[in-house]
Amino acid sequence: MKHQFKNNMAIPPVNLGRIVYMNVAPVYYGIDNGLKPDWLNIASAPPSILNEMMEKEELDISPVSSVAYAKHQDEWLLLPDLSISCHGRVMSVILVSKMPLEKLDNKKVIITDKSAAAAELIKLLFLTKKVKPVFEIMPIQCPDEIKKHAEAALIIGDKALKEKWHVHFDHIYDLGQMWLELTGLPFVFALWAVRKSFADKRPDTVSSIIKIFGLSKEQGKKNLETIAAKASGILGIDIDICRKYYELLNYNLDPLQLKGLRTFFEKLYQKKILPQKVRLRFFDSDSK
Repeated sequence: MKHQFKNNMAIPPVNLGRIVYMNVAPVYYGIDNGLKPDWLNIASAPPSILNEMMEKEELDISPVSSVAYAKHQDEWLLLPDLSISCHGRVMSVILVSKMPLEKLDNKKVIITDKSAAAAELIKLLFLTKKVKPVFEIMPIQCPDEIKKHAEAALIIGDKALKEKWHVHFDHIYDLGQMWLELTGLPFVFALWAVRKSFADKRPDTVSSIIKIFGLSKEQGKKNLETIAAKASGILGIDIDICRKYYELLNYNLDPLQLKGLRTFFEKLYQKKILPQKVRLRFFDSDSK
């Protein structure tokens, strides 16, 4: 199957983003194992950097924070059936706190600059509970450093999985679980987007990449044990934690996830966190 995509040097290069954390490994498994065509250049970075690279047109296609898509809905199109989402606990997006969330009014809370979706979700969750902390964006260091500078901090990605946060903080809140308790719906952290200008010029290439992702993701689902073992070795954490993590993540974008996504955007708009309503626009090869 891989020869369907490789060795076609007539195709100009495509710049594809990849989140640097272990969460995307199942989506890129096939790409990492023979499906990557010669014309596909991959850049790995934290979500916020990928958002910026898409804004600057340094990437053609990339996973982006759901909030970044909302802010660029007129310039980007979504790829079908691709997301990083959860239905309840997610493990890698947590608020660690010295005190109960309800007592963080006027207290300093560190917000990561690595994920726009997680940052806006935590602000929304505080608003729904009528708690107004003082947010500060700064690099997330070790647990002791956080405790010196703030009462709580938003932790995402591999760092959330690696550290034994429960040893250092009395209260740990999983944002995926908090969203489920608020809405009864899945939460979509990231989507895959293509720049509309790129899709207009090269619809056939975008269609090929969608097919590659479909195959790559299917191979990933069949090799989760291998993926978990690799993540365990790289991060130095128990393989059972990695297995559980991948079980909790969902990489599709089905009607229930779309409902969760639309609900998130609507709540952000109602709270004036987003300046306008969001319309989901997907790449459609049939209309090109």
